[in-house]
Amino acid sequence: MDTVKQSSGINLQKTPYGRLIGIVEGRDQFRAVFEGLRRLGIRDIDIDVLDGVTGIESLEHDKQAVSHCFFGDMEKEMVRRYLTAVRSGHSLFAAAVEPRSVEVAAETAKALGATEIIHFGEWVITNY
Repeated sequence: MDTVKQSSGINLQKTPYGRLIGIVEGRDQFRAVFEGLRRLGIRDIDIDVLDGVTGIESLEHDKQAVSHCFFGDMEKEMVRRYLTAVRSGHSLFAAAVEPRSVEVAAETAKALGATEIIHFGEWVITNY
């Protein structure tokens, strides 16, 4: 996949906190995860795809944002891994998920083939 020609409509002002994020193979797998999360009641507007140049720019922004966090080591490592994945032609999904729905949303995404799934909670970061 040529990452230079693709872009997403991601809002660069968003941060990873409060979001469930994972790696998908591309847009087709993203669509499957998107539909699975929608069936759980997550609104369309709360689910983003990060890929291509715009995805890389968004992750670079996130890398800067988490570098100022006191406990930012895990966040920095995950953003670095996600950035590597997007640069390699993969896509990411990022969904704002209510705390009570995180586990079922993570399991749904995992069942649909997503990997490296993390929930960036306000105080706790959870790997799935």
